[in-house]
Amino acid sequence: MKNDVMKKCDLLGENVISYHKGFWWEHPLFKTIAALSYTESGKSVDVQLVKECRKKLKKRQSILSYFRGNNELIAATGMALSDNPDQYLEDIIAVYGKLQSGKFFGSSYRALSAMVIADAKRVADADAIIEKTNVLMKGMKSKHPFLTTDQDTCLAVIMAMADKSAEAILEELENTYASIKGKFLFHENAVYSLAQVLTAFEGDAVKKSENTLEIFNAFKAAGSKYGMEYELASLGLLTNISMNNEDIVSEAVEASEYLKKKKGFRFWDMTKQTRLMVASTLVYESYAGADAAVNAAVVGGTLAKVIAEEIMLMVIVASSAAASSSSSH
Repeated sequence: MKNDVMKKCDLLGENVISYHKGFWWEHPLFKTIAALSYTESGKSVDVQLVKECRKKLKKRQSILSYFRGNNELIAATGMALSDNPDQYLEDIIAVYGKLQSGKFFGSSYRALSAMVIADAKRVADADAIIEKTNVLMKGMKSKHPFLTTDQDTCLAVIMAMADKSAEAILEELENTYASIKGKFLFHENAVYSLAQVLTAFEGDAVKKSENTLEIFNAFKAAGSKYGMEYELASLGLLTNISMNNEDIVSEAVEASEYLKKKKGFRFWDMTKQTRLMVASTLVYESYAGADAAVNAAVVGGTLAKVIAEEIMLMVIVASSAAASSSSSH
C-alpha cells in the first residue's frame, strides 16, 4: 500500500475516533461519513466547531427538518468545513427549498443534494442545476419507473453538473445500464446507481463499462468480492484512476485490511463490503486527484465523498426500516 493511501487511512481512523468521542450516541456510519468529509479535506476534526455548528442548525431548523435526523451530523460537518458556516446553512436551506418546489413530501436525499450543490460551490448555478436535475429524474423515471426513486436525486444532481445536455446524459446512462446489467443479475437497482456514477465521469461509455467489469472481476480474483448492493455504485470511482486494475485492487484490499485494525472499522461497526467501499474511496482520492476526468464542478474527492454519503445513508435507512419491520411482528 502506497504511503499516500496509508496516510489517508490513518487520518480517517483518527477522525472517526474523534467523532466517536464527541458524538458517541450517533450511528457509527454517520460518524464515518462525517469523518470522510474531514479526511477528504486533509484536515483533523474540530469537534468543538462541529458541535457549535450543530447548535446553530438546531436553532434554525426544527426537529421535523430534513437537515436534522439522518442528515444532522453531515450538515453540521459541512458547515464546519465551509469558510462561512452561517452562509453555508443559509445556502443549503435555500437550495433545498428550490429542490423541494412543487413536491408534497420532504426528502433526506433532496437535503443531501442541496449539500452536494453547496459543497461543489455551485449555489449561484442552483436554479439551472435543479432544472436539469428535474429533466434527468423525469427521463429516468419514464425509462425505469420502478428503479428510479428519491434516492437517485443526489447522483442526478452530480450528472446535471456535467457539461453536456440532459439528452446526452440520459442516452449515455441508458446505454451504460444496458451494457452492464446482465453482469449483475438481480441487482438492477445497484447497477443503475453504478451507471449513474459512470455517466458522471467523462470518457467513452463503452470503455468505462468494460473497465468497471474488469475491476470487479479483479476484486473477485483477489478473494475480496466487491459488494453488489448499495456499495456497487462506488466501484465506478475506480475506473477513473490511471493505473493497472490489479494494482488498484491490491491498494484497495490492503487499505481495507489496514482499516480493519482501527477502531470504528471492525465487523461490529460495518460490513466488510462497506469497509472495502470506504477503502476504495480513499484509493480514488489518493490517485485520481484534481485532474480526474470528471466534470469540473465535482473534482477530486468531492464525488467520492458524495457517493459514500449517499450509499451509507441508504444502508442506514434500509437497516432502520428492517429493524422497524421486525419489531412490529
